[in-house]
Amino acid sequence: MIKKIVYVQGTWDLFHVGHVNILRKAHGIARKLIVGVNTDKSVKKYKGNCSIISYCDRVKVLKACRYVDKMIESDLTFNIKKLKKYKIEVLVLGDDWKGKYLAGLDEAKKMGIEIVYFPYTEGISSTEIRKRIRKNEK
Repeated sequence: MIKKIVYVQGTWDLFHVGHVNILRKAHGIARKLIVGVNTDKSVKKYKGNCSIISYCDRVKVLKACRYVDKMIESDLTFNIKKLKKYKIEVLVLGDDWKGKYLAGLDEAKKMGIEIVYFPYTEGISSTEIRKRIRKNEK
C-alpha cells in the first residue's frame, strides 16, 4: 500500500485510549499524519459545550503523541482550503460517523480525497468520561 498524506480532525478533549487508537491507525496508513485540533470557540459552537481541556493544552498533549507529524488549528468540520493547502489525500474518521452529515465531507469526496473509517473504540469517549465524573461527584 502506498502511504499518503492523511488528515484526522477532532477536539481531542480528555485525551484517552480511543484517541490513541485512531491516531495509531491513521499513522499506520500515512506517509504524513496531519491532525486538526478544533479551537475552543468551534467546540462551543459545534457541540454546545466547552471542552474541559483548553485548546493550548490539547495541542501540547497531541505534540507529545508520537503518531502526530503535524498539527493545524481547525474551526470547521472540514476546512476545504486547508485540505487543499496541505494536499490531503485521505480523511480518517471513526466509524461512528458513517452515514452522518459532516460539513465539507461531500466536497472533500468530490476533490478525490479518500474517506477511511476506523472502528470506534467502544466504551470510551470524552462524553462518557464527563458522565462518569459527574456521577462520581454526586
